Amino acid sequence: MSCIDLSIVIIEYHGIDLIEACLASLEKHLSGLTWECLVVSNSEYGADMLADLRKRLPSARVIANDRNRGYAGGVNRALPECRAPYAFILNPDCRLIDDNVDELIAFLQNNTGVAAVGPKVVDDDGKVQPSCRRFPRIWTFLLVRSALRQMPGASTERRRYLMEDFDRKSERDVDWISGGAMLVRKSAIEKVGPMDERYFLYMEDVDWCRRFWRSGLRVVYLPVSTVVHAGQHASIQGGLKSLASRHTRMHLGSMGKYFLKYLFHPWAGCCAKR
Repeated sequence: MSCIDLSIVIIEYHGIDLIEACLASLEKHLSGLTWECLVVSNSEYGADMLADLRKRLPSARVIANDRNRGYAGGVNRALPECRAPYAFILNPDCRLIDDNVDELIAFLQNNTGVAAVGPKVVDDDGKVQPSCRRFPRIWTFLLVRSALRQMPGASTERRRYLMEDFDRKSERDVDWISGGAMLVRKSAIEKVGPMDERYFLYMEDVDWCRRFWRSGLRVVYLPVSTVVHAGQHASIQGGLKSLASRHTRMHLGSMGKYFLKYLFHPWAGCCAKR
């Protein structure tokens, strides 16, 4: 049995200051747990910058990728080195604000059929973010994010996809949870495999959760712990200007890969409670 309760995985890309704040929140709110933090750098730093990164993050184990391998590639680099039975994957701009991560772990310990749980995610103003969603349909992106969101009926798809019919105050099985704050059972990863690195950025979490469901494992939203995510996710913004952004193009590319991968599978979500 591992003597470590929790492995935390953070992917760094030119964001040392963000990770310092994230680590400070971990040290403050994980005092009741034995944990380790693995920071995977995709920044392609030289030796001096890497040395500075390790100096500034003494409580973390810094792993340098040989090149920028994207979010999935960063997570997958860390997973084999995680010594705990659970990996808590966090965006670098996330912060813990309570001491309740142990309740997320306890839930996984008591529910062996659950692969992953997601905490409540809020922004800096305390507004709850749509960190759990239903699986997208092939037209979801256009109706939720582009100028077509003004079309009649588009709001129905937005409500469905972003689960606007759910107040996010209670536990619930969900199609997928954001990979920016996701606690995953290591044995579930061993069953379905790591994140799909064909997604350089975006959709790797959707794909992972879909594979968990297809393997007979559940994905659960569990708001017993809260994480602050400083930035609003780009995918819930919209308009013509957003379609020209680099991140939007990357998101579109990842969605194309996702739909091609599951072309011959039904789009209906996998979880029991729709």
